[in-house]
Amino acid sequence: MGTFEKLGILVIVVIIVMILAVAIYQWGGAGSPASGTVMELPAGPELTVKTIDQLREEHENAGPKPSPTGEVAGTWPGGIPKRYTIAKDDKVWVIVVKRWGLKESFIQEIETANPKIDFRRLRPGLDLVIPDPTRYMRSGAEPAPASPKGGSMRRYEVQGGDTLESIAYRHLGSKLRWPDIVSLNPGLEPKRLFEGQEIYLPVK
Repeated sequence: MGTFEKLGILVIVVIIVMILAVAIYQWGGAGSPASGTVMELPAGPELTVKTIDQLREEHENAGPKPSPTGEVAGTWPGGIPKRYTIAKDDKVWVIVVKRWGLKESFIQEIETANPKIDFRRLRPGLDLVIPDPTRYMRSGAEPAPASPKGGSMRRYEVQGGDTLESIAYRHLGSKLRWPDIVSLNPGLEPKRLFEGQEIYLPVK
């Protein structure tokens, strides 16, 4: 074997040894954590890992959030929602007049916007589309109607199934006195009574 051949074999052996040394250094030496140890990663927000459930919860919390009464964020002027979910024991007249402070005539606008819903049989969970109520805002506290002929009157809350005739019969002694109730309540529609609605009755 010649000198050049021996030199070539020596170079090859040196290269192989160097490759093995580098591999051993990287696998088990100072270049990587030793077996059985855990590498500590620097803490920081860029390393925060969130689960799918956490991301979904953040997304839901970022959107409109309903309150216990069903009202939804993103409202018209006056805090009236664009959509409303009927809650247990809700009464449309109470919602519109007492809670939102709107004119009673706004109920008809809501009925028009929700033609498939029976407003005398509201069920919890029903979603109502609420039209723009701006024109139905009350300018201030409306005075109680004046009692005819200086007589006294009292307030009455309409119950489910009430009619003006049945109210007049029970509280005034005759169903024929229902016009007396109308005279005390300007704008009252005899065939459009709502549960929870407040009307005035003459005292016997």
